[in-house]
Amino acid sequence: MAKVTGPLYSMSASGKIGNAMVFFGWKGVNVVREWLKPSNPKTADQGDVRIVFGGLGQSTRCAGMADTTHTDSPFAADAKLCNPGGQTWVSYLVQYLTQTYMADATAYEAIYTAFEAHAQKAIFTAQAVILELADFDVSYKGTAHVFSKGMQLYMLAKYGIAMLALKEGVFNRAPYTTAIGDWAAGDPVLLKTDLLAVAI
Repeated sequence: MAKVTGPLYSMSASGKIGNAMVFFGWKGVNVVREWLKPSNPKTADQGDVRIVFGGLGQSTRCAGMADTTHTDSPFAADAKLCNPGGQTWVSYLVQYLTQTYMADATAYEAIYTAFEAHAQKAIFTAQAVILELADFDVSYKGTAHVFSKGMQLYMLAKYGIAMLALKEGVFNRAPYTTAIGDWAAGDPVLLKTDLLAVAI
């Protein structure tokens, strides 16, 4: 229902009248336009984008961030030093990993294949379980594979390694100083520890 101030069209209005008109403010001007039903076609391409964004975004939830009882985890503290001004560390991480490693379905499948072939795949997955990550899926995706919890942790590892190479003074410690393909069994465990919040 539209909310009006003064008679309709005289001072201001906001909201929707039936499925006909929408009233709203835009750049300080009162505007009215035809109501259009929001479109969400759920195409395979749209699903491919959503599985990447959703899986990467979900992965960051395991990185302990400051609250009243914790300091930032080492991972979150370093990640905050990497993002440009005006952007959160999570949005920058998702943007960087998407553009660098998962720009389309073919690139996503290449990362999936690399993770599946990694010698420490089972340990990545076990550590992801401890961090309470969950597989992420979109039913209408075009790609054939879910964004598994282990692969989410694997992508956080790739981010730390990439930022070590790009930004001075961040992620300058094990396990990030080792190329991802050379990670031993203990490295995903170190990553898990780095992601956990540190109690004050």
